[in-house]
Amino acid sequence: MTDRFLVFSVAVASILAACGPADGGKEPQTPPAPTATTEPPPSPAPTTTETPPSPTGTGAATPPPPTPGPMKPVMASAMAADLKEIGIDPKNLPASLNKLDPEKLRKVMKTFTKALGTQCNGCHDPNDFRAPTRNKKIASRMWTDFTKALTMQDGSLLYCDSCHQGKMEFLDRHDKKALSAWMDDNFVSKMKKVDKKDHSCATCHGDPIEGQIFTTLWKIPPSK
Repeated sequence: MTDRFLVFSVAVASILAACGPADGGKEPQTPPAPTATTEPPPSPAPTTTETPPSPTGTGAATPPPPTPGPMKPVMASAMAADLKEIGIDPKNLPASLNKLDPEKLRKVMKTFTKALGTQCNGCHDPNDFRAPTRNKKIASRMWTDFTKALTMQDGSLLYCDSCHQGKMEFLDRHDKKALSAWMDDNFVSKMKKVDKKDHSCATCHGDPIEGQIFTTLWKIPPSK
């Protein structure tokens, strides 16, 4: 009897094991491990483009002066008619600008602004037109030492527009050798003195030659 009971118990246990757990045949579920939330990578910090600082100190390079452009050949003036209309003989200019009456002087100055491509304040102090300025002194010497004293080789009029041709600054000083050759071709070879005396570099630059005409020969201080 005992042996039969044991066999029966083993059989029942085997059936239960084959059918799974007693609570409806469902095994307890292990909750899934939480998955990590995938976040988008952080946006890169905005970059700031910085302008490199300008060089300072003794090592800073000084930019060269602006180039006025190709130097044009000196030509006969196109302003002879303008001067005649003012009442001035182009072949016999007054010895000094100070010799002109105020009305004529104002009209002559308009030929300056046209020839040099500038306005009145190119020479005058806009706060005081009567005040002496460096450019007024230069213009006065240019009148007596160039337009009055020189003429073109063929006798045609030499005036402000002959050299300036619409520019205050027309000499390119970056290449000294080229500038010297240009001056020889234009200021010496194309011009002559009205008094028929010898004309050379020394006419303007003195003997011995002095490069700084305005400050050294004409004693006009540089601008402050």
